[in-house]
Amino acid sequence: MIGNFVFTETSPSAPGTVASSQPVQNAANYLPAGVCGPLDDWEALDVIIEIQGATGGALAVYLQGSPDGGSTWYDLIAWPSATAASPLKFYQSPLSLATTTSYPVLVGKNLVPALVYAAPTGGNVGTGVVNGAFSDRVRLVMVAGVGTTAGSVVVCRIAPQRVRVREHGE
Repeated sequence: MIGNFVFTETSPSAPGTVASSQPVQNAANYLPAGVCGPLDDWEALDVIIEIQGATGGALAVYLQGSPDGGSTWYDLIAWPSATAASPLKFYQSPLSLATTTSYPVLVGKNLVPALVYAAPTGGNVGTGVVNGAFSDRVRLVMVAGVGTTAGSVVVCRIAPQRVRVREHGE
């Protein structure tokens, strides 16, 4: 691990969709609050998120990347939705340039996420992560469901990684 970025957000306190807006620990100072980067010099991202259910409604959280400097955003990861008042859960979701998604995947754009998390079944691999090029910046999008009356803390850690090149004799 060479770098470490940390999002610390509070999900919406009423039904609706919002993008991350708090400063991201270790993000470049030229990026707006709520945006993590630069990430374009890394081969893989180890993404770990802590999600707890909000009060009264479900919570869905997505990681989105922008291929055009922050003008448009597309889903990269969809985590399982947290039901109302569900306990804190931790998910690890690696993104890699070396592992690519080999079939078209329906993703959302901007504040209309559409990527679906589906658990693995019958020996098949689950879905919810779109591997391949992940762009130079990412953000979180949080969708609070009907009945939400209080948000919950969402923490997302991103550890970018490079391939280690060993010198002769190591």
